[in-house]
Amino acid sequence: MAFLNLEAVSLIYPGDERPAVTNLSLTIHQGEFLAVVGPSGCGKSSTIGLLAGLTPATSGLITLKEQPIVAPGPDRAVVFQDYSLFPWMTALDNIIFAIKESGRAKGKAARQESEQLLRMVGLSSYSHKYPGEMSGGMRQRVAIARAFAIDAPIYLMDEPFGAVDAKNRVHLQDLLLKLWAESNSKKTIFLVTHDIDEALYLADRIAVFTPGPGRVLKIIDVPFPRPRRRFFLVQDPHYTKLRNEILSLLQKEILEELKLVEGGAGI
Repeated sequence: MAFLNLEAVSLIYPGDERPAVTNLSLTIHQGEFLAVVGPSGCGKSSTIGLLAGLTPATSGLITLKEQPIVAPGPDRAVVFQDYSLFPWMTALDNIIFAIKESGRAKGKAARQESEQLLRMVGLSSYSHKYPGEMSGGMRQRVAIARAFAIDAPIYLMDEPFGAVDAKNRVHLQDLLLKLWAESNSKKTIFLVTHDIDEALYLADRIAVFTPGPGRVLKIIDVPFPRPRRRFFLVQDPHYTKLRNEILSLLQKEILEELKLVEGGAGI
């Protein structure tokens, strides 16, 4: 049985002639880490909106356990690039709020679990800080902790590390893998990223999207065993081969797209 599935899905935003997603078919397996790579404007973020139930498809079918997705639900947590924390709440209160809203715990139990999550992301000493008093990397760590506080079976992550510096990005990638691997039930993660190295390090499979609009060019299996060690991984000849394959696919498709645009413009 398919777990999370898009079947011939298309999306055209009201007032926009150009489709954001066209005839997209993709299956995400339960418990897997799937990364999506592709150039800007290829429909990656739009696909997040479709899977989250935030945006209705123009045509096609989106299902979770064979049931149509028609609205947001507690079974899908979304992590955005811009932290999405409540600025009037402390780090601890942001997480407590998520746990209470999910109905998983209340009172002392919610606070204890929130404190444990902050320890896991290395921010125990910042529990009383407000988002405006923390760095971008810290805010995103809190955002990830808050998302995992919901304990949803599915995590839809839209460039969650795109706004942080390189050092924090590496730390957050490792943190995400730790939370994913150590959760009581294996979470399903759908990660949108521009970073091919990030996709190869984190994912079980990589979906390469065409430049536009929103179609899967190729699914690539990532064969490296877990746990992965970044230093040794990048020295593996197969890693370089896969990275070059993805780059080649994207470059070829972008050039074809440019030819079509130039031809249509009469250039």
